[in-house]
Amino acid sequence: MARPPAWRHTLDEARRQALVAIDFYNRPGDRRSFSDFIVHIHLAWQNLMHADRMRRKAEIYYRENDNRRTFKRNPDGSKKSWDLAQCLKFEVKESDPIRANIEFFIGLRNHVEHRFQDSVLVATAAEAHACIINFEAELVRRFGEAETLGSELKFPVFVQSLSPARYDEQRNLRRGLPQSVLTFISEFQGRLTEDVRSDERYAYRLLLLPMKGPKTEADMALNFVRQDDLTEDELHDLLGQQGSVIVAEKYRDAAHGDEVLPSAAAAAVKAGIPFEFGVNDFTAVRKRWEIGPVRSGSMEQLPKSDGFCLYSPAFGQFVYRPKLVDRMVAALDTAEAYRELLRKAPVLKAQTEQFS
Repeated sequence: MARPPAWRHTLDEARRQALVAIDFYNRPGDRRSFSDFIVHIHLAWQNLMHADRMRRKAEIYYRENDNRRTFKRNPDGSKKSWDLAQCLKFEVKESDPIRANIEFFIGLRNHVEHRFQDSVLVATAAEAHACIINFEAELVRRFGEAETLGSELKFPVFVQSLSPARYDEQRNLRRGLPQSVLTFISEFQGRLTEDVRSDERYAYRLLLLPMKGPKTEADMALNFVRQDDLTEDELHDLLGQQGSVIVAEKYRDAAHGDEVLPSAAAAAVKAGIPFEFGVNDFTAVRKRWEIGPVRSGSMEQLPKSDGFCLYSPAFGQFVYRPKLVDRMVAALDTAEAYRELLRKAPVLKAQTEQFS
C-alpha cells in the first residue's frame, strides 16, 4: 500500500483539532472550556492551511532574512513553520469576513481568563459559530466532500437558550466581561467595515423558534429555514406545520426584552434631563452618533450601532437598548451640551414634569 503524502497527516490533524475544539465548546457545566476551544480551533485552521499549501507544494516555513536556502529553526532544531497569521496573509483576502473572524480569535486568545470564560463565551457565541461553519466550508472547498465533519457531528441538545426565563442569566454573564475583553472586542469590531460585521461568515446568529405541531414521517427534529426567503403566508404555514424551526438570521442578535421603540426611548431620555425632548430629537442624536437604521424602514444598520440597538422582526424596525438612553441622558445634561448636540436652544420642561 502506497505511503500517504505528508499533507494527509497534517489534514487529519486539522480535522482532529476542529472536533476537539467543538467538543470543548459543547461540554456542559464545568467540563466546558472556551479557552481550550480557542486554542484548538486556532490549531485546526493552521493545520488546514498548512495541509493545503503542502499539497500545492507552496511554502510553509520561515526563511532567514528572505534567504531561500536557510530556514529559521525552533529550539529543538526543527524548521519553524508559519503561524496562522502568516498563513492568512497568503490564503485569505484582507477584506474577507472569514479572515476577520479568524483574526478575531487570534487576538481574543490572549484575553480569556478561566474565571471569565463563560461571560466571553456568551458574548462571542455568534463569532464562534461562524468560525466552525467557515472551517467546515473551507475544508470541503479545498479537499472535497469526503473530508466533511458533518457526518461526525450532531446538533447539540441543550436547554438554557430555549428558556426565556434564562435571558437574565445570559445578560448578567455579558455584564461580567472583564474590561480588557470589552476593550478588545470593541476596538476589533470598530476596525471592521459594516459589510464585514454584518456578514454571517464573521458572526453567525440564530433565531430559535420552538413550536408545536403534528409530526410527519418526512420531518426531522430540526429544520433550517431562512426567514427572508419566505412570504408571510409561507411563514404562517411553516410555523403551523413544523415541529421545530430554526431561522438563520444574520442581521442582529435576538431581543432580550429590555429594548424599546423610538417613542419610548425618547420619553425615557426626556425623563432623565431637564429639557424637552421628543422622537425627532432622539432620531437626530442617534443619526449624529451613527446608530440605528441607515434609513427609515431599512434593516441595514449604521456603522456604530453595535450594542445600542438591534433589528426586531416582530416590530419591523429597530429597537433601542437602555445603554443608548443612558448615553443620551449623560450627553444632554446641560444647556450647553444640549445646544451643541442638537444645534438648537433647549426648552426647559414645566416644573411639574421636572419634579414628577
